[in-house]
Amino acid sequence: AFDHTRPPVAACAVGVAQRAHDEALAYALQRKTMGKLIIEHQQIAAIIADMAMGIEGARLMTHKSALIKDQGTRNTYNASMAKCFAGDVAMKSATDACQVFGGNGFNSEYPVEKLMRDAKIFQIYEGTAQIQRLIIAREEVTQA
Repeated sequence: AFDHTRPPVAACAVGVAQRAHDEALAYALQRKTMGKLIIEHQQIAAIIADMAMGIEGARLMTHKSALIKDQGTRNTYNASMAKCFAGDVAMKSATDACQVFGGNGFNSEYPVEKLMRDAKIFQIYEGTAQIQRLIIAREEVTQA
């Protein structure tokens, strides 16, 4: 059953991560400090780039796990990898978005504080991130 449900959960996590990225990028393109846009500061640009890389990796893993399931093949390994990775990427992206927003990241007038709460659930339900790692390790041993 989880082989069916984990790819869509991973897809939702990717969506939350993408929204966090989009909000952080938009904010970084309009907020100025020390006379320049914060996106022009190397560390902010690196945070945005890291978010983009993680999201793309999670998206590809999610697509692969769904494709394998659609082909009628057992996808326990890939579904667990996609769900775990996408959940972790969602949480990291939301946390990084809060960092980009600075003090406004915890202000309920901005969307990223809610995204951080939304992202956390993906590390918990449909099997915690820790359980996903156990499943992945078990599948590695079985395939060895």
